[in-house]
Amino acid sequence: MSEVKDGAVQNNEIFLRLQEVISRNPFANYIGMELLDAAPGYARARIHLEKHHENIYGGVHGGCAFSLADTLAGVAAATYGSYVTTLDASMNYMRPVSGSEYLYCEARVQRSGSKISVVRTELTNDEGTLLIDGSFTYYHLS
Repeated sequence: MSEVKDGAVQNNEIFLRLQEVISRNPFANYIGMELLDAAPGYARARIHLEKHHENIYGGVHGGCAFSLADTLAGVAAATYGSYVTTLDASMNYMRPVSGSEYLYCEARVQRSGSKISVVRTELTNDEGTLLIDGSFTYYHLS
């Protein structure tokens, strides 16, 4: 069953299954990852930015942003039913992450094969400004 929520189509079964998976992920919990939407080949999440996410300059540490993107891209790849692990990743840090209450991430599967998936991510601030994009390649474990 799907419903429209905040302009997005959410598949309740997929959303609930992936929300449960994220709740068991200690690192996703540590950074405060909150799943907002999930559908086949798609996931959206955010983290509420806190002091412990910052680097020495007061912006969000790049590793924190990378962790959000990698975790969410893996979630998007898993919407097709496989467990996945990261093979390769690349991030483009175009603007600093600062002055925003949340950091949002959207992940879209570009290609899902029998053994490999490619996922693109976009990280934005509260205003929807693109700050970081990324590309992730996953190996399907099952």
